[in-house]
Amino acid sequence: MRAQIYEVRKYLLMLDIRKEHVKFWRPQVLLMVRNPRTSLRLISFINDLKKSGLYVLGHVELDDLDCLPADPLPVQSDSWLQLVDKLNIKAFVNLTLSDSIRHGTQQLLFISGLGGMRPNTIALGFYDHTPSQDFLSQHPAFSGSRDTAWLNFPPLRDSASRKRLSPREYVAIVADAVKMQRNVLLARAFDDLRLPQELGWKAQPLIDVWPINLLRPDSARYVDTCSLFLLQMACVLAMTRSWRRARLRLFLCVENGARPRGQEDKLRQLLKDLRIVADIHTVPWDNVVALHWHSQKEAGSDDALNFPGNVACVSDDYLGAVNQLILQESSAPTVRFLYLPRPPADTSLYPRYLEQLEVLTRGLGPTLLVHGVSAVTSTEL
Repeated sequence: MRAQIYEVRKYLLMLDIRKEHVKFWRPQVLLMVRNPRTSLRLISFINDLKKSGLYVLGHVELDDLDCLPADPLPVQSDSWLQLVDKLNIKAFVNLTLSDSIRHGTQQLLFISGLGGMRPNTIALGFYDHTPSQDFLSQHPAFSGSRDTAWLNFPPLRDSASRKRLSPREYVAIVADAVKMQRNVLLARAFDDLRLPQELGWKAQPLIDVWPINLLRPDSARYVDTCSLFLLQMACVLAMTRSWRRARLRLFLCVENGARPRGQEDKLRQLLKDLRIVADIHTVPWDNVVALHWHSQKEAGSDDALNFPGNVACVSDDYLGAVNQLILQESSAPTVRFLYLPRPPADTSLYPRYLEQLEVLTRGLGPTLLVHGVSAVTSTEL
């Protein structure tokens, strides 16, 4: 055993962040979990998505250590470790005590991991008012268990009770992660996700990818850092054992006069260079783009380059039209990957930014909003 410990330590010390290379990149995910009772499907999905990378389940307990007789976290750790065992996932557990969810999340982003094995991505559930369901009591791994440590998890929050997190603080966590050079995943409606093992071995899961900033059609590009990161994450998911039969569908939004055939050929060449296998679907969206405020402004307006102004100006009519376009063009996929725009610099626009994401993803089923800050692909290897 001692020799094995020395061997593990040796290889951990070899993980030098100064020698990182894109070809060794792996998703290393910190998933923030408020209550495991409501998050089992998301926990299992991220376990697939991280592939062979680091996986950390993070939780913030709101309290003040000065007012407590002892640290309450060791008592809770047993329940979390049993959760990991029962779900058969490969994850570490990291709990912290803080005066706010935001400060606790900052702590976990700073300290989680060891040496070169640190989370490069944070995953959060989506902030909405959907009633919570207790999946833990219904899960077969817990239904017949004699060990009741998992019962220590708190009951579901009453819909009438106040949330521990405000919309402004939620968006602030996303902004903090981007400032700390962490990629961000926001998962909506994953209570409805049907994992491949539930669909049966003959089923072919569908992964739909919309790799452009749908809030900014005037800057529709497929080669920025965020788009490439989104493509890579969808590809990583499709390469995992559980999702190996999945089919990637990539949606190319085009306007009249923009040479759609040329755009499709360019995108197909990019996928070939990145060794990503996907079906390309061309989607005309002139009627949708016409509703965007930028299309109604004179060309060359300085406001078009101001992202906070974009958040303030994008209308619900435009967002609703994009939402309907997605529903019409990609019906009933297993999961959707959408581009997550960077939060605005003006913090007063945080609630509006979250409202726009809510309208954009309303009724889409399991949807993963993705924002990438680091280059994870290369065509020169």
